[in-house]
Amino acid sequence: MNATNSISVSEELYREVSQRAKEIGVTPQDWASSVLSARVQVERLTDRFFETRAAGASSKPLGELLDKAPNRPPDPGDEL
Repeated sequence: MNATNSISVSEELYREVSQRAKEIGVTPQDWASSVLSARVQVERLTDRFFETRAAGASSKPLGELLDKAPNRPPDPGDEL
């Protein structure tokens, strides 16, 4: 199912999209749709990756490392 929607972009970005689309012989809309689709897929895969990593994470190793760190004031510029 194709839906017609619009997304506002700057004139400069639209010119770049149009040029890229022309180089491969598609419409700017088709090119943008393809690029957005690929980006959404990457975002989903990234989310899944970090969700999986976080599910098995434990703060225990971090705590053990922090316990071994020297107790001294922060370096200049690192203060809260």
